[in-house]
Amino acid sequence: MTENNQNQCPEGCCEGDELLCVSIPCPITIVLLGLELQLELPCIRLTSQDDLTADQVQQLLGFLSNLLGNLGTNITSQ
Repeated sequence: MTENNQNQCPEGCCEGDELLCVSIPCPITIVLLGLELQLELPCIRLTSQDDLTADQVQQLLGFLSNLLGNLGTNITSQ
């Protein structure tokens, strides 16, 4: 394997049709409680086998917006 290929990240797993998809295929450095850590999150997907109604989609969007907003608030208030 060449040096150039070793420095490249693999392609992420998100396809675009998921309700939520998070992919961090290459390690990133985070600091948690003063410790420098490497985080690698190959894939987290939230999907539904059934077609969702517009109301269900709005409920999910509202829930995810509140969840992400609360995470951001909790992180910045520390």
